[in-house]
Amino acid sequence: MSSIDTSKPPENKAELDAKIRKEYPLFFIEMNYAQDRFVRIKNSKGVTPRRRIFEAGNKCGKTMGGLMEDIAHMMGFRPWLLKTDPDYRIPIKVPNIGMLGCETYKHSVAEKIEPMLRWLVPSTCQPVFKPGPTGVLNVLTLPFDAKGGKCGSKMHIRSYDEQASTYEGQDYDWQHFDEPPPEPILTAAERGKIVTNAPSWFTMTPLKEAYIFDKFSSRAAIHA
Repeated sequence: MSSIDTSKPPENKAELDAKIRKEYPLFFIEMNYAQDRFVRIKNSKGVTPRRRIFEAGNKCGKTMGGLMEDIAHMMGFRPWLLKTDPDYRIPIKVPNIGMLGCETYKHSVAEKIEPMLRWLVPSTCQPVFKPGPTGVLNVLTLPFDAKGGKCGSKMHIRSYDEQASTYEGQDYDWQHFDEPPPEPILTAAERGKIVTNAPSWFTMTPLKEAYIFDKFSSRAAIHA
């Protein structure tokens, strides 16, 4: 499962540490301030809100923070945190089915999302990257979690180029929208939350879809 070359012993501990960090980056992520706020945000009852919004400018780690949460929810824990951390465990059933919504397959998924997922997902998960008709990633399956335990969760990658009606019919256990979706798509996708009470999060630069600000951002309890 590992791509670390064990044919030659490392010259020193520092070299081995560097190789491990390169092979399993999700275990060693150090969140920046914005990502930390996004992951740890709590409502007035002291629990993670069912809807979170990560709004910031470019190069703030929004997409990476969202994908880290996607992978963590697929497994039920955040590998980059200590087991003693109160946010290490995620209260969600495993296996589960999640949805990642992106602007386009050609650019958003092919050029950013898929490469980042292939880098972040530990090889211990033995991930299965299933392409869609266009050859771009469509479904990510994790047969195992980051520690090698049985998992089986799936992430469906969707594009905002698709018809809103195609977002109906699947009751997802979690939803992530990378950049704001058109309102009809969000409305269709969230119908399934009535059944599952699924958590959802948005990672975005607030330049499009003004309804997001009117409905959600302006009413948010905490602004980072």
